[in-house]
Amino acid sequence: MPVHSEWRTFAGTDGDVRAYFASVEPVAEPRPTVIVIQEMWGVDAHIRDVVERFAAAGYVAIAPDLFAENGVRPEDLGEEKVKEAKDFLHSIPHQAWFNPDIREEEISKQPHDRQLTLRATLTKLLGVLDPSKSEGFVNLLKATADYARNTYSHTKGMPVSSVGFCLGGALSAALAVNDPRHAGSVVFYGRPPKENIDNIQCPILGFYGGNDPNITNLIPAFEEEMKKFGKSFEAIVYPNAPHAFFNDTNPTYNARYARDSFAKALTFLHQVTAE
Repeated sequence: MPVHSEWRTFAGTDGDVRAYFASVEPVAEPRPTVIVIQEMWGVDAHIRDVVERFAAAGYVAIAPDLFAENGVRPEDLGEEKVKEAKDFLHSIPHQAWFNPDIREEEISKQPHDRQLTLRATLTKLLGVLDPSKSEGFVNLLKATADYARNTYSHTKGMPVSSVGFCLGGALSAALAVNDPRHAGSVVFYGRPPKENIDNIQCPILGFYGGNDPNITNLIPAFEEEMKKFGKSFEAIVYPNAPHAFFNDTNPTYNARYARDSFAKALTFLHQVTAE
């Protein structure tokens, strides 16, 4: 049976939420939900493909658009503009991404019209990573979980879990902190939470790259905190893997580790959402 996918908008606590939904049709009885949480690139073609992979595995998968404001995505964060900005960033040294002076030097080498577009999009895009945005994103994810558990006919009354990547990985763990009914969180190379660890009521599974010290260096402290509070956390670190090894549209993609982590994630989700 085919996977049906569509964009839907529903009412959240802070305004409308725009999200990409996928499920194998027809849905005769409600199914567990997997909330798929985007990287900094948005709910792009890659994330939509990941949503459809989890749907094909028997879940209803939902990817809320973190870029959308009251259900509408700002023009500067349109998918084509974000893709152009992504391609540009991957063409320059990674250390330049977050160094405004070096980044501007690289932008200035582009044609004039492209410079204007890149500056506008990169300002918005990199602003998404500002920690001050986290609370709003978590509220949007909680609204998505509430909609799945309480309203949407395909998922009503069933467990809700999450899988997130990079920015979304951090938010997947944050959802575990902030939603006491959350069934389980899968984290792909996302920063772990530092506060309110004792609030976590569900298992967390994390996948990390051995060549990603900005993230992996944070894991032992989080592991210790989880252990202190009697929480369930498993960290899998793939040797020599870079950041974003799961993203098959990135030069960082590693098929072996992506394959292994996807299989392990499916096993984990089956365990935490078993009826």
